[in-house]
Amino acid sequence: MALGKYKLALKDYESVRKFRPNDTDAQKKFEECSKIVKRIAFEKAIACDHDEKKLLDSIKPDDFAVESTYTGPRLDGEITVEFMKDLIAHFKAEKKLPIRYAYKMILAAYDFFKVQDSLIHITVPDKQKFTICGDIHGQFYDLINLFEINGLPSEKNPYLFNGDFVDRGSFSVETIFTLLGWKLLYPNHFYMSRGNHESDSLNKMYGFEGEVKAKYNAKMSEVFTELFNQLPLVHL
Repeated sequence: MALGKYKLALKDYESVRKFRPNDTDAQKKFEECSKIVKRIAFEKAIACDHDEKKLLDSIKPDDFAVESTYTGPRLDGEITVEFMKDLIAHFKAEKKLPIRYAYKMILAAYDFFKVQDSLIHITVPDKQKFTICGDIHGQFYDLINLFEINGLPSEKNPYLFNGDFVDRGSFSVETIFTLLGWKLLYPNHFYMSRGNHESDSLNKMYGFEGEVKAKYNAKMSEVFTELFNQLPLVHL
């Protein structure tokens, strides 16, 4: 299933279920895969034309109110270093970013990535440190520990994150907003490549979709899919 070949996987699970009828794990996997196959078939049946307006186009962040009791970082203009530091502290306290600011960050990132090429060329000055990371998988506290050891992103401390930002870990939402924030602050010194987990099918299977729905709503999970579809694939 990890390869997205659900129909083939369903046949395999059916065979395993026949030979091992008491295997509860096999039964669970069969039922999970069966649901995905049915859902994909249904979505294809009701799919509209590819020129349909993007869901992101209908999002107006300022339509969402920020609760008067909110004391965390506010995003009323451009992202700053102070905002990012406050955002990290806010997330470390296991507090949620208001949906208004969450959508502002997603929309700003989408507008940036949609005009980028799928292959990005990076120029690194001689003798300058350049850090390459990958497979964060929602491990927000590991990400923050990395920054504490290696330094926060900056024009003199550039980073490249090679995909798989989300899924599996319990703090994928906090992880992706932290990465997007640094990208928006330092677009030419902080890079993000799309991994196989920046996709709708794997997000359904490995937890990101469910986490976004729990912390925000189903619409935002669809919006993230539209954003992920714009990420570059390669940096050279």
